[in-house]
Amino acid sequence: MYLYNISIIVENDNHEILMNWVTNNWFQTLSEKPKYLKILDSPHEGHTYSIQFNFEYASDIPKFQQEKLIVLQEYISTNHHEKAFLFDSTMKYL
Repeated sequence: MYLYNISIIVENDNHEILMNWVTNNWFQTLSEKPKYLKILDSPHEGHTYSIQFNFEYASDIPKFQQEKLIVLQEYISTNHHEKAFLFDSTMKYL
């Protein structure tokens, strides 16, 4: 089992608009509901959020990235250029 994490760091002035779009638009396109968390002790300025998914197989993650993550990346780069960014990571349950 794999945990796929998307972290979004967004400036104070943009976080409500961005995260409203994520929850009201992008989440609606997903087949499963992710775990959605706000990171409280982030070393970054602004707001940091974590969106987590469980995948049974690592081979399922690239498909998700190509079909779903790209939509989120494009929205951020178009509408929140230099105000927000994301990074993703994959972890394996031991």
